[in-house]
Amino acid sequence: MINSKLFSIFCIFLIATLPSAHAFSVLGHELNAGWDDVGALGLGGVALGAVAVTAGAPVLVAAGVGVIGAIAVDSAYRWATGKDVEESAAVTGAAKTNVSDDEYINGTYKYDLLAGYRQYSEESAAKDIAEIKDKLESGIGIYKFTVTGTLSDVDVSMKGPDKIYGFSAFPVQLDFDEALTGSESSYVMIENVNIYLVDSDGVKWNPKSYTDNIKLQDNNDDNPEAIEELIINFTMKAPDPYIGKAKSQITNAPDREILQELITAEVKQFELVVEIDGYVKLYKKESGYKLDDETGRYVWKTWEEYDKTITLDTKLTTLEAWDRIHNGAYYVDGADASLPTSYVNEVIPIAYSSYSNGATSNVIGRVWASPVHCYNSSAQYRFVLVGQPANLEPVSVTIEDDYRALVLKLRDDGVATIASETPGNFHDMSVHNGVTTSLNYLKDSSTEAFETYFLVVADVDDGIDSALPVWCLIKPRISVIDNVKYSLNEEFKEEILELMSDGSISDSDSQRITEIIQMSEESLKEKQYVAESESGKYEDNDKAKNAISNALEDYEKAAAYYEKAKNTDDPEEVKVYTYLAGDVYEPAGDYWKEAAAKYNLGLDDQGDALASNAEKLESLAAEYEPSLWFTAGSTVSEWWTQFKSGFGIGDVPDTVLIIVVLGVLVSGAIIVTKIL
Repeated sequence: MINSKLFSIFCIFLIATLPSAHAFSVLGHELNAGWDDVGALGLGGVALGAVAVTAGAPVLVAAGVGVIGAIAVDSAYRWATGKDVEESAAVTGAAKTNVSDDEYINGTYKYDLLAGYRQYSEESAAKDIAEIKDKLESGIGIYKFTVTGTLSDVDVSMKGPDKIYGFSAFPVQLDFDEALTGSESSYVMIENVNIYLVDSDGVKWNPKSYTDNIKLQDNNDDNPEAIEELIINFTMKAPDPYIGKAKSQITNAPDREILQELITAEVKQFELVVEIDGYVKLYKKESGYKLDDETGRYVWKTWEEYDKTITLDTKLTTLEAWDRIHNGAYYVDGADASLPTSYVNEVIPIAYSSYSNGATSNVIGRVWASPVHCYNSSAQYRFVLVGQPANLEPVSVTIEDDYRALVLKLRDDGVATIASETPGNFHDMSVHNGVTTSLNYLKDSSTEAFETYFLVVADVDDGIDSALPVWCLIKPRISVIDNVKYSLNEEFKEEILELMSDGSISDSDSQRITEIIQMSEESLKEKQYVAESESGKYEDNDKAKNAISNALEDYEKAAAYYEKAKNTDDPEEVKVYTYLAGDVYEPAGDYWKEAAAKYNLGLDDQGDALASNAEKLESLAAEYEPSLWFTAGSTVSEWWTQFKSGFGIGDVPDTVLIIVVLGVLVSGAIIVTKIL
C-alpha cells in the first residue's frame, strides 16, 4: 500500500509538471537532437512502472517493467513519427506530400480525375459501343403458350428473344409442322395467321397478318412437292404509346415536358397472341374388290377417299413473354457536368455520362463532348449511334433514321426554347455511325440553364409488312457553368515556380509570393461574399442549402491554405498549399455553388453532376492532407503549448522539461527505495 501511494505521488508530480508532452509527439510533435526519444523512453517507463507499483509489485520489479515500457513506447513513437524511415509522408500520414511542376501548371492529374473516362477516338468509340452492345445483347429462345380452340394435326412452336429492352422491335418465329397420321392424301391448310401483343391493361398492339395459304402435307412419292414444315418470321414491337410524341420532337418545336417524359418512360409488360385460321381435310383408307381396267378382273385394292374437314380456329397466348421485358432506360458512366474553365483550351472531346431510353434493343448510343461547357460559348459534340440488327435475327431487317441534336434554353418564365440544334440522318444504322457538331450556349437575362438532347427516330423494316417506327433519346449529364476565373491563375503559378526554382525562398522571393497570395485571397473573398449573400435564398431547399454550405466550407479551406502558404519558407509546402487552395478547394467550392443554383431550380440531375465533381476534388485534397491521427496529435500539441504558457514556461523547450522531469523521477525513485 505504501509503495503504491508513494509511486502515485511521483506520478501525480510528473503529470503536474509535464502532462504527457511527448505522448503528443507520438501523434505528430517532433523534437530535435534526439530528445524526443528520451521523452518517449521516460514516459513509457514511468507509465508502466506506475502500473506495476500500484499493482503491488516491488520497486525493482516495477523498474524492470518500466524499462520494458520505455523501450516499447519509444519503438512505437519512432514508428509513428517515421523516424525509422526516410523523411516522407509518414510524418503526417498523407498519401501525397508534393506536387509536380506539370500538375501545378497544367493540372494533368486533376484533368484525368474529372474527365473520368477516355478521350475520343474511333477506337475508343467502337470499344464503348461494343461494351454497351454486350450488356444489351439478346438471344432467341422457345416461348411457352396456352392453346384455346382447335389445334388438330399440326404442331406449332414459337420462338422469341430472351431479352427485350424498351420500346424495341423484336423477332418472333412461328414453326408449323404437319402431324397427320394414316392417310397420305390428308393435308392442313392454314389460311390466315394473325399475331399481336396484349399489354397488362388488355390493350391490343401492333397486329400483323400472314395471309398466304399454307398447305402442309406428308412428303411422299405421291406428293413430291408437298411441304411438311413452314417457318414464318415476324417483326413485332413492344407497346409504345410514345412514338407519336417522339416523332413530333424531330419535326416540330421541341417540348421539354415531352422530352422529360420520353427519357423516363417505362415499357408495359405484354404477352404475344397468335390466331390461326384454316382447316384440316382428312381422307380415310378403304379396301375391297375393284374392277381392274387393264385385266378386266376384280382385284383387291386399297384406296383413299374424302372423310371430313376439321376447322382450325386456334389462339395461342404466351405464358412468359412478360418475363423477358426490361425497361429501355440505361445509364452510361463518364465525365460529369463540365471541367473547370481552366481547361477551356482542351479541345479533344471526352466521353460524358448520359441517360438513354427508347428502343434500346435496336439502337444504342454514346456522347463525347468538349471538356468545358460555359455560358456564352459553344461546345463540340460527337454523337455515336449504331443499330442492332443482330437482335432481330433470324429476321433480316434494315434500320433507317432521322435525328435531331438540340440544346434547350431554360428560361425563368418556365419556357424552354431552342438555343442550338443540328438535324440530319445516318441512313443505314446497321453500321457504326457518328455525327460531329457544334452547339452553343448563348445566355441572356432570362436564361436559367441549358439541357442537351439527341433524339433518333428510325424505321425497322423486315420487308414483310409496313416498317415499325422506333425511337432513341440520349441526354448527356452536362451542366453549363459560369465562366469563372480562379484566384491563382497560370501566370501567378509560373511566377511562383520561377521564384523557387533554386530550391529555396529568399526574403525577396517570400515577399513577392506573399503579394501573389494576397491578390489571390482577395479574389477568393469575392467568391465567398457572393456565396454568403446567395445562401439565404436556398433555405427552403435542403439539397441547395447543403450545397451552398459545402461551397462556403471549401472556400474557407482554400483561404486557410493560402494563409499557410504565406507562413512557410519550404518551396514544396508553398506549392502544395497554393495548389490545394487555388486548384482544388476553390474550384470544389465553385462546383458546390453551381450545384446549389441547379438544385434550387429543380434540376437535380445537373446538381448531382456538379456535386460529383466537387466530391472528386475533395477526395484529391484528402490525398495531400494529414491523417486523422496526425491532425489529432497536432491539436493536442497546440493545447500543450497553451498549457505551458499558462504556467509562464512557454519559452522553456520541451527537451529541458523532459530532462528536469527525468531528474526528479530518478531522485524520487531513490528516495522511495530508501524509505522502503
